[in-house]
Amino acid sequence: MAPPSYSGVDMVNLLAGSFTKGDQFSTGNTMPLVGRPWGFNHFSIQTNGGESSWWFSGSEHEFRWLRCTHQPSPWIGDYAYFVFGPQMGHFTASPVGFFEPRGAWLKPHGLELRTAPDGMRIGLAPSMRGAILRVDFPAEQNIEKRICFGHAEEYLLDRFVARKNSGAAPGLALWVKLEHSGEFEARGKVFCLAYPNDAGRVEVRLSTSFISFEQAEENKKELSTTTYELLLEESRREWEELLMRVEIVDPPIEAAAKDMVVLYTGLYRALTFPRRIDEGGRHWSPYDGSGKIYDGILVTDNGFWDTFRTVYPLLSLVYPDHLEWIIGGWIAAYREGGWIPKWASPGYRNSMVGTYGDVVVADALIKGFVADPRDRADAIAALRKDAEVQGPPGGAKGRVGLSHYARYHYIPSDVGVSDCVSRTLDFAFADYAIANAANLPELRDRARDAMRHLFDPETRLFRPKTKAGSFQKDFRAARWGDGYTEGSPWHHSFPPFDMNLLLELHGSPESLLSKLGELVKSPSVFEPGSYGRTIHEMREMRALAMGQYGHNNQPSHHALYLFALAGDPNTTHSLVRTTMSRAYGTDFYSGDEDNGEMGAWFVLSAIGLYAVAPGASEDYVLTTPLFDKIRIRNSVSDLFIETIRPSRSTTDVSRIIFNNSVLHSSTIRFSALKRGGHLRFYHDHPPPPAAAAPMTTTTRLRPLPRVVADAPPSSSSSSSSGAEVGAQNPLFYAAALLVGLLLGRLFGTATALKRRHHRSKKPNSRVV
Repeated sequence: MAPPSYSGVDMVNLLAGSFTKGDQFSTGNTMPLVGRPWGFNHFSIQTNGGESSWWFSGSEHEFRWLRCTHQPSPWIGDYAYFVFGPQMGHFTASPVGFFEPRGAWLKPHGLELRTAPDGMRIGLAPSMRGAILRVDFPAEQNIEKRICFGHAEEYLLDRFVARKNSGAAPGLALWVKLEHSGEFEARGKVFCLAYPNDAGRVEVRLSTSFISFEQAEENKKELSTTTYELLLEESRREWEELLMRVEIVDPPIEAAAKDMVVLYTGLYRALTFPRRIDEGGRHWSPYDGSGKIYDGILVTDNGFWDTFRTVYPLLSLVYPDHLEWIIGGWIAAYREGGWIPKWASPGYRNSMVGTYGDVVVADALIKGFVADPRDRADAIAALRKDAEVQGPPGGAKGRVGLSHYARYHYIPSDVGVSDCVSRTLDFAFADYAIANAANLPELRDRARDAMRHLFDPETRLFRPKTKAGSFQKDFRAARWGDGYTEGSPWHHSFPPFDMNLLLELHGSPESLLSKLGELVKSPSVFEPGSYGRTIHEMREMRALAMGQYGHNNQPSHHALYLFALAGDPNTTHSLVRTTMSRAYGTDFYSGDEDNGEMGAWFVLSAIGLYAVAPGASEDYVLTTPLFDKIRIRNSVSDLFIETIRPSRSTTDVSRIIFNNSVLHSSTIRFSALKRGGHLRFYHDHPPPPAAAAPMTTTTRLRPLPRVVADAPPSSSSSSSSGAEVGAQNPLFYAAALLVGLLLGRLFGTATALKRRHHRSKKPNSRVV
């Protein structure tokens, strides 16, 4: 196959999502982050005084500083950060220059810009744990020139410490070593490196460590034998290799240019976090509370309430080699701190509800991404602890309200625990995944009980219920808050982890489809409810104008795919395409782009594969891809995805073929996809004689095979054929089997039809 005709790195727009009004209306709430994939540090631009965590805006034109940052989200805040940048003329501790963000060169692997009115050119090339800063001063100006550093403590000639800490990790310190040719000047809270008045180009090399100055000196080896240009190219190659694992083959550049920018920008966001913080084979731990140094890999800066939905299913498909060490890093966090984090930055944060780290670890266990026996045993122990042990006060560890959930199998609305419906379903999702990974069927039963308790057959929504077992009165479907996290009943009434039970509760696939239709067709109205005011998520949902479907926030992200699982795949195809067009642009998202989750949703939807229930099922729902030819290259195999249709606007699918076998379901197994092959979507109407019947039957998600701590991954996840599909009506299956056998005799082709009948942000939240 010919090499790609484009560069994935060149497609990335770092400014996407940064044109925002913060807590008023989000278009992403992002900032341009320059660094390495899963980088130890990130570097960005500060466009204001930095009084809040919204210290960058693509709409602002002031250049204050460059910033070494570890901020995963403005709702979480920054830590161990410092600022630095050049000045000309008289010294100031609060410099203000000007630049045009859209005119700057901002890419994942580096940045370059020119400031006004001085005309200084600034460039930065990152390594994993350091960077080279290059400044081109206007050489003809005989004027004082310096590079200054702020938020620095204990500074000396070639070193300083950054201790800014938003409260997550006692003893936090970033140790920084400098290599420079300037003259050191102490300026109170700021220090500077002064250069001759006629200086032109100068460079500063900096290396960082969370362990010590000595380790920072050791980390300088990343910079010792390279140049600015070579480091920039090294960083580019690393990003390019990862981004181009998703390749659009022979793209119609004119027609697809916008979509490719959104795709690769989303992929960049999904590869930015979690942050890897080990160095030299060891790491400082923000989890153990004492700052001990441990051996091995460690990761942080991740909110699982967001990322479990799309980031980790994407890593499973495209980056399995990296997912292995990432999961190992989370297991190490459990060893050192006693719990799997819910929100880590850099230590345990009391943010968001649920323990969705359990889902990520359980999914990885069952898919075979945890090979080390000790890691597997510790992972199982961590999962069981979250399910069985009440966390300590403060809410940062474990499940808030677990004792009530364990007693009632739901969290009553009158026991003083907030978000009772959302929290119950969050716990139930994790229980279901843990049951699969740890062979604990009682947790699956508890999860199913939770759904049964809170489902109201009259409204067909999930509602708060008291200890006495009665539904809370004065219920309004458009009211936000009360029992629901960052949403209304509409956003938390379609739990996907047990589709069989969800269909049972609704009475039929037709009833569920009817309710899903209401979701996307109801007026986009809201009542502030217990929030007491209009929060940004409400405004964003209304602006999307897709009924009560709120793509601006994560709890809704699976909902459109449920049409396919209930028997109406073409509605899924159509609505997903509408969402990709309406909720994404080259410079905006429809809501907060949290840790890559919003971007990963677009990537998965664009390639036509979406996991609605990771940890509960290994199935990916199939939807019509955005591009005609896609090549997925991971460390194991290649997966080719091809769409045959009259135009890119066509979304209806008549048949899907995987490795020459017709699929009669709207899902395909991960265990089939990971071996690679050729997946074809056909959009011909009517289908040719050899095609199977259109895919309109109800699809049930298969649960993942169960594993135990001392056992290898279940062979059932990898022994079946590429045409693995979900359970359907037995009569339909028998008819399909007969047709397949007849066609095999007529055309000499083998049709494999293997069937299996399986059943398949918030008191603890971001501030709003």
